[in-house]
Amino acid sequence: PSLKRLSEYTKETVHLVSREGIEAVYIDKVESGTGALRMVSRVGSRIPLYCSGVGKALLAPLPDEEILDIWKASDIKKLTPNTITTFAGLMEQIVRVRQDGYAFDNEENEGGVRCIAVSLADYHKEPVYAVSISAPVNRMTDERLSELKEVLLGLKDEIADILGFAGR
Repeated sequence: PSLKRLSEYTKETVHLVSREGIEAVYIDKVESGTGALRMVSRVGSRIPLYCSGVGKALLAPLPDEEILDIWKASDIKKLTPNTITTFAGLMEQIVRVRQDGYAFDNEENEGGVRCIAVSLADYHKEPVYAVSISAPVNRMTDERLSELKEVLLGLKDEIADILGFAGR
């Protein structure tokens, strides 16, 4: 229900993923009710951590050494012209995620799609989930991303409050 409300409020597609090893697995998805474009993602499919907003949100809380191990175990491919294909490039993004509390995917995993994501902790305070809001680039402007970051950070805080610990 929370994902549905988030999608209805933002009028965009919302994803929930969990981390499994070096990948993120889509465990839920609520399609946007607006527009004719649909995201390629589907529940059960897997995406790399290094080139997705949800992946970077899941990587950021990890120690640098663990991120390097995940990088080395990943099959690094340039999926779009914007895909990050160097460890230094990934770590530059990770530093920003750690600082800001949210991650971006700027057409790195799928051409024509941008997203913003935050990690969500489980009841053990482990960041094993991430939620994202995705949309075509024409709707996901920098201004729109700025608005959506507040919505996602608020959701993260709300869930942390329910679980009884600080979210950010």
